[in-house]
Amino acid sequence: MKKYIVYAILMAGTTLSSCSSSFLDQEPPLYIEPGDIYNDANRLEAAVLGLYGSIKNDASDSFMGGKTYLVFDNRGEDIVNSDPNLITLANTYKFNVGKTDAENTVTWSMAYAAINRVNIFLDELEGAKATAGEKYEQYKAEAKFVRAFAYYYLNNLYATPYVINPDAKSVPLRLTPEKNGEHNALKRATVKEVYEQILSDLENISALPVKAKADEPTVTRATQAAANMLKMRVYMSMNNWTEAVKAGKLVTGYELTPKFGDMFKAPYYTDETIFSLPMKETNRPNTQQGLAEYYYAKNTILWVDVENGIMGKPNYNSADDARVQMKNEKNQLLKFTDAAQKLDWAPIFRYAETLLNLAECYVNLGGTENEKLARECLKQVRFRSLPETSNQLDIDHLSGEDLKMAVYNERRLEFIGEAMRGIDVLRRGANFERKTQITPQSSGYVWPIPQSEELMNPDLNK
Repeated sequence: MKKYIVYAILMAGTTLSSCSSSFLDQEPPLYIEPGDIYNDANRLEAAVLGLYGSIKNDASDSFMGGKTYLVFDNRGEDIVNSDPNLITLANTYKFNVGKTDAENTVTWSMAYAAINRVNIFLDELEGAKATAGEKYEQYKAEAKFVRAFAYYYLNNLYATPYVINPDAKSVPLRLTPEKNGEHNALKRATVKEVYEQILSDLENISALPVKAKADEPTVTRATQAAANMLKMRVYMSMNNWTEAVKAGKLVTGYELTPKFGDMFKAPYYTDETIFSLPMKETNRPNTQQGLAEYYYAKNTILWVDVENGIMGKPNYNSADDARVQMKNEKNQLLKFTDAAQKLDWAPIFRYAETLLNLAECYVNLGGTENEKLARECLKQVRFRSLPETSNQLDIDHLSGEDLKMAVYNERRLEFIGEAMRGIDVLRRGANFERKTQITPQSSGYVWPIPQSEELMNPDLNK
């Protein structure tokens, strides 16, 4: 049987920080049989961890642990990209991404590499039930979470929003292992079909831990809470506010960190952290991939827009607000500051989002009681960072569209730099407000399918 040098699915797992220190200290064998991964409990565990590594970064490129994470704030209006270099997302910022641009081809290839790794793992896992033992269902749920995660971000870059046209073409749904080019031909699924597949992947999550324990091993792996956060986002994208609330109410046992900035300092997790992508010396992002390289390097690329962005708006620019204090006098964002070592984690889900998601759902459901609940959720997040004595926003008297806009604005301030704004605008089918307004009809509103996929997949546009 052919041998492979340190089979990739195993080695990606050994570099992820969430396996036990004793396992990390072991020397891996130089050569292993690919099938032996699934005959050894430690190697199988490492293979699971490798799935998470695949949605983060690899030796040369990055997905949601780096450059693709940065894409979503470059698409918003609260950050300014001052670098005309195409390598540093200039075309993303200008809504001018083409079929051959690096961020496009890398995002696509990284996402589908992760998806295929999951598909291979799920296929092999069926023959490794004895090795997995009581962890079989957990591993299966974790793998499907990773696949759902990748498809979620693809669906929010390459497709017209569900609220505009649920039957619009999105991306191909690849759900079986691809070990050669035999099955390259596959047409694009619809936005609705992709979301339905994500929800299907997140359906059986009872084998996952209910919540993270504010420690490194659990905030970096799937939990029921993380799965429900992803479900919540999907239902919100579909304007299914009732189901989104149901998912949100299942996210329990977390609390807001009293001091806002603590979650962005080592060890990068608190009682608020639901799911994050970690960084270690062994798997940090490559050059011009790390978050702090853009926000806090000597030659800063991304700046907080204090004139036209959320921090330039009344009620969202108070010097007493801890979130406003997360920028310095140069208007650099202080959430990601390790430009030298690039060890800042990429936060994905935190409890503040749970609350603001619920607030948005309640205000969209409407009615006196729901609006009361929306205001309560909004207040929890706002007054964690801003003393009530400094607050000028009369939340208690907000209702209807005014309350909805207050929730939208709070999200912008709370999650600036956290890969949220671009998705929030797109899922609502809203306009991107810049000097030139980008509407859902504008050519740059969604990304084109990369040329590499068009050349490989003859059925793509059938």
